[in-house]
Amino acid sequence: MEDKQQKTYKLIYRIMLAVMVATILPLWYLGRYDVICLDDFGFGAVTHHAWVETHSAAAVFMAACEQVGYLFEVKQATYSSIFLMSFFPGIWNEKYYFLVPFILTSVTICSVSIFIHIVISDCIGVKNRYLTGIINMILIFLIIQTIPVPLEAFFWFNGAVHYVFMESVMLIEISLILHGLHNKGTGPRILCVVIASVLGIIVGGGNLITGLQACILVALFLLLFIRTDKEERRGYAMFLIPALITVACYLVNILAPGNYQRMEVETQMNPIKAIVLSFYWGISHGLTWISPMTIAAMIAVFALSCVITREAVRRYLPPLLMFVVTTCVFAAMFTPTFYATSEDAPARVKNIIYMAEILMIFINIVNACGYIQTKEVTVPDSATGFWKNMTGLCLKHTRGIVLAGITAVLLLFIFAENKNTYTSISAVRSLVKGEASRYYEQNKARSELYNDPSQPDVTIYALTDDAKPYLLFKEDVGNYDGEEGYWQNVSLCNYYDKNSITVIR
Repeated sequence: MEDKQQKTYKLIYRIMLAVMVATILPLWYLGRYDVICLDDFGFGAVTHHAWVETHSAAAVFMAACEQVGYLFEVKQATYSSIFLMSFFPGIWNEKYYFLVPFILTSVTICSVSIFIHIVISDCIGVKNRYLTGIINMILIFLIIQTIPVPLEAFFWFNGAVHYVFMESVMLIEISLILHGLHNKGTGPRILCVVIASVLGIIVGGGNLITGLQACILVALFLLLFIRTDKEERRGYAMFLIPALITVACYLVNILAPGNYQRMEVETQMNPIKAIVLSFYWGISHGLTWISPMTIAAMIAVFALSCVITREAVRRYLPPLLMFVVTTCVFAAMFTPTFYATSEDAPARVKNIIYMAEILMIFINIVNACGYIQTKEVTVPDSATGFWKNMTGLCLKHTRGIVLAGITAVLLLFIFAENKNTYTSISAVRSLVKGEASRYYEQNKARSELYNDPSQPDVTIYALTDDAKPYLLFKEDVGNYDGEEGYWQNVSLCNYYDKNSITVIR
């Protein structure tokens, strides 16, 4: 019977893997029409100039370091993000920008896959690659296809590397710590500590939202450390190193001089009010993001989690406690923006908060399944008894429930009324309608003018309405101070050493 079930799970996994590959390929193909945009020009100017003038990788590296030092003092201290934003593929040659969606989707897929694998194989203790793989494919598909603003998650390097990339690095750091905690070998544990420490330096110097999230998780880890007995504490002690490194680097980040100068021009919010609004908008956005596709996907995940936790003897938190903890972590991701700017989180920030929500729902589901199945029912008609019956139903009809959930997800994906609702459908639409190619050709014509040293004053044409693909275009270049996109004009002039750029509309 088990062999038959495993064959079914193997088939489902292979189908999901094929679907995943088929839906990622249009995103990578769309990358050929992606171009340098928005803040890329601002953060990439110094390194681009260094490369053009010297063609020396060492000179580019030093230019990036100098930019980190300068901005640390006058604007912002997110040193690891600034360094990486200075190194986007286009600084060497604009034709290399096609790599951006490949890099960012790959990092997202790898980080989520590692995290899911560690949670199931190490934290729960179940080694079943097909069950793990199916859950992994479902969650990755959900994140990539329904992320709030895919342009700023996968196609714009500067915005994505500061948020989605850093969130992915944090997931890998957490995964390494969890893996090390559950590993008995001294060598693997030391390796996990070393790599996690390096990643902690990067996470601490990334965006403030991911950094705060990491610090809250460190606080929870310290609480766990204090509550464990002396023998367990000895095994946990070495993993305090990457945790404390992450916190220390985050403190360097938030206490830098540049932050205080930047805050002088922002309208700050009372911290108590910021926390209250974080919970309000966290609940509001969180519920809005739970779509019919999310529900169908999580039903399948629930059924699979029942199977995974059936024989896993582990300590699980009471579901209500886990829900409260994850809700607080989730809401806290809104707080830095409210506190610093008195505004709701921008699109780039919502992308990583959404990623966190999907993974937190998964954590709550798998924890609840484990807790329910290890809990004895004392009162037959109790809430525990109800959920015990639900898990029993899922165990009896696992394959049917999983197939129904996956089928519903795919039907919603294929027959979406708004073709920009799901990332890959939007990519295919832009490719088929020619929006992407027109966007690229019109930007290529601009690039030829930008790169012509004989023209210090450039005149370009505004992008046509049929050359603005949802996944690639955010806003066009402006002419005058106060006009939308004027800041891009300033950045472009600096990047290409132009006296002026005029846009004809």
